[in-house]
Amino acid sequence: MKDLNNSLHLSPSRGDLMHQIINENTPVELYDGVYYKRDDLFQPFGMHGMNGSKVRQAIELLRINYDHIVENCHGTVITHTQVHSTTGTILAQVAKAFGLKCIVCVGGCKEETLDRHYMMRLAKHLGAEIRIVCGTGMHGPVLSKLRNIVEEEGFFNAVYSANVDQFGEAILDLTAEQVENIPNTLINLVVPVGSGIQMAGILRGLTKYEKYVENIYGLCIGPDRRTRIDYFVNPLEYPIPSYNMIELKTKYATPAREFYGGGRLDELYEAKAYGWMMDNVDLDNEKTLFWVVGRRLFEDEVLENYDLT
Repeated sequence: MKDLNNSLHLSPSRGDLMHQIINENTPVELYDGVYYKRDDLFQPFGMHGMNGSKVRQAIELLRINYDHIVENCHGTVITHTQVHSTTGTILAQVAKAFGLKCIVCVGGCKEETLDRHYMMRLAKHLGAEIRIVCGTGMHGPVLSKLRNIVEEEGFFNAVYSANVDQFGEAILDLTAEQVENIPNTLINLVVPVGSGIQMAGILRGLTKYEKYVENIYGLCIGPDRRTRIDYFVNPLEYPIPSYNMIELKTKYATPAREFYGGGRLDELYEAKAYGWMMDNVDLDNEKTLFWVVGRRLFEDEVLENYDLT
């Protein structure tokens, strides 16, 4: 992948280069008999920048809407996130790359405690305006406040779920394309699941590329997303493969620590799904692939590579 760290103010024409980069397949690697789809190696901002499929989606979403955002949305994009999450920081870095302003809505914290969360400090460092919009960090109330802001101030709503229907090529199909280079047959496919959007894209890709997987496991870090996933897959266009949705008994913000041959896994999603796989899948006798959606930068990594003072 080309390193875009030194070209963080892209013109729309440079967006064409971004389009080429995001359509490259990230590698599949084999460690101790287990395949790993390394979407965390989509690193357009370098090895210590935001990475993974959410970055790919954000780049394409802003690329195809760039003129509209500049001409009709005050050159500003808006999303919501939890204070531990990468979502706001990803949009901040991508928006900066396109020379756009970024607003990130959060809840459940106060101005005096916001900087305790290094993802929020990093988002601000990358140019985002953080707005504390309500007293709870729960998805529904924060999203409701965000919608009010969009209606009142006219910013571009960059929340992925709000763009699935109109811009599925950015939100779903780019992930589906990443299925192309996984093995044609598998016994087990293990995918960490948050909102369900990445899982939906993968399921679409399995159908498109005619991959045979005997057992598909979506490991939910949070509530069961089956209804949302099935809608996103769009069964009228992509028959939905049979899959298992497993709710992990873990708190989202409580990190887990796991390592594999490719390094240390994301603490909030991948590490928890990996732990389940190690306990529940016969890795010695069953051909298995673990999908690494992305990796949240670790705090020590952020402090070493960014000046957050």
